[in-house]
Amino acid sequence: MENNKNELILTKKLLDVIARFNESDRLVRNFGTDTALHLSEIHLIEFVGDHENRCVSDIAREKKITKGAVSQTLMRLEEKKYIAKGTDPENRSRVVVSLTEKGWTAYREHQKYHRHIDSLVSSCLDGKTPEEIKTILDFLAQLEHLLSCR
Repeated sequence: MENNKNELILTKKLLDVIARFNESDRLVRNFGTDTALHLSEIHLIEFVGDHENRCVSDIAREKKITKGAVSQTLMRLEEKKYIAKGTDPENRSRVVVSLTEKGWTAYREHQKYHRHIDSLVSSCLDGKTPEEIKTILDFLAQLEHLLSCR
């Protein structure tokens, strides 16, 4: 009986944490620049920063999203001066994408945000044994797998 109660409490707590994280993640942020960015935009900036000089097709394939979605987001980012398009020196008919100075500022600020999240997780794990951490990791991996099978 007690185990069943704890499972219900854990489920509710997990859903509350997910909801709180989603609320925070949905906010538009400026990431150290003068222009607000949506989640899809900063994640594309992050990808371009990690993989400079890729074309739209490469980005779409690697991020597993449509070329149309990539193109639309890149268009918005170009208008906001976060990215620049150029010609691939190895294939003149191919357009590649790179970050502007403003794009690199947003990229670095987004990395700081990730380090902040890392520190929150780390503080929650302080004092936990390696076995306890492995149990948490196993639980999250199993839950992720079950959710991805739907």
